[in-house]
Amino acid sequence: MSGTCPYCRAEFEPGEEAVSCPGCGTFHHSDCLAENGGCTVFGCSNAPVEEAKISVSPGDLTAAGHPAAQPAPSAHSVLNLRTPAAPAPPPAPAAAPPPPMPEGVVPPPPPPARFAGGGYTPYPPAYPTFGGYMPPAASPYLPRKSRVVFVLLAIFLGAFGGHNFYAGYTTKAIIQLCVSLLTCFAGSIVSWIWAIVEACVVNEDNDGIAFV
Repeated sequence: MSGTCPYCRAEFEPGEEAVSCPGCGTFHHSDCLAENGGCTVFGCSNAPVEEAKISVSPGDLTAAGHPAAQPAPSAHSVLNLRTPAAPAPPPAPAAAPPPPMPEGVVPPPPPPARFAGGGYTPYPPAYPTFGGYMPPAASPYLPRKSRVVFVLLAIFLGAFGGHNFYAGYTTKAIIQLCVSLLTCFAGSIVSWIWAIVEACVVNEDNDGIAFV
């Protein structure tokens, strides 16, 4: 017998037994017909009975879509994809304000900032400035020269302007030096007397900073 079984799609081998469907007459393998429970041809009266379909009413759909009708997902459920949020840390306590300064005590000025290039120390902003420039005499960060050294230089090297070189009065120091050298030390007495007078009168250097 030639042909193909509609269930397993295999051809009938010669001498193989084939069973005819009593409803439509289609030949099947006996095993295929028993396994399917009837004819495999669609619409055949001998086909297996279909399972009853489930009918769902609109009320069931509404109840199923309502959040209260759905069970809450457990902690280990696949639906619980969002992990519980960590509790917020307690706020940090506010810093206590510094104690008030006693009366009559002036707070120290802030430390001066230094530039990386030349190491120049600017004037601190706590002191008054005049047009962006602060008088050197008002700054406590510039070096101060000694009056004792200034007087000793005026006594021993005043004829050559040593005390004025030390205090920064370069112009007067050069004049005193030239008077002594150009006159072959004949005018050094004049430069020396000039230096003694300056030692008694001058109290600050060329930058306006008083001697210590």
